[in-house]
Amino acid sequence: MMMNAEETLSRVGPVLRTRGLEKDYGQGAGLVHALDRVELEVTPGETLAVMGPSGCGKSTLLHLLGGLERPSAGEVWLAGKRIDELSEKALARLRRHSIGFVFQAFHLMDELTAVENVELPALLAERSPRAARRRAAELLEQVGLSERMGLSDSLCRQGLT
Repeated sequence: MMMNAEETLSRVGPVLRTRGLEKDYGQGAGLVHALDRVELEVTPGETLAVMGPSGCGKSTLLHLLGGLERPSAGEVWLAGKRIDELSEKALARLRRHSIGFVFQAFHLMDELTAVENVELPALLAERSPRAARRRAAELLEQVGLSERMGLSDSLCRQGLT
């Protein structure tokens, strides 16, 4: 029996799943329950929007899903692998090779040029400097920023905010 790609992916299961996800900050009178037993399943090819008012836990949820923070309770599964129990080293490797972030704030290094900021993750992933620079230039071209390639971060931001 032949299956198309969508049918094959649907049999794989969720690409992202949480079970009873909780995150608390502080203690005692200052305790904040940022997330309370979040249950989530995202299937391959599905698009998800995380929306809500300021302070409702959107960023906290995304940090937990991406392995940037650890939950107070519950589980986070990515591609069938539980990630909330991984070591810091394994989480760093996972983020480097499998997860991409687009932060609300730029999170760029002021002392680096635009192309250097873009190529940095590839260099940290031990790609060759030549391949990293080539890919960074391609990516800047794709988003219409190739003319800012040699500018420092602070100069690059002018006119973008």
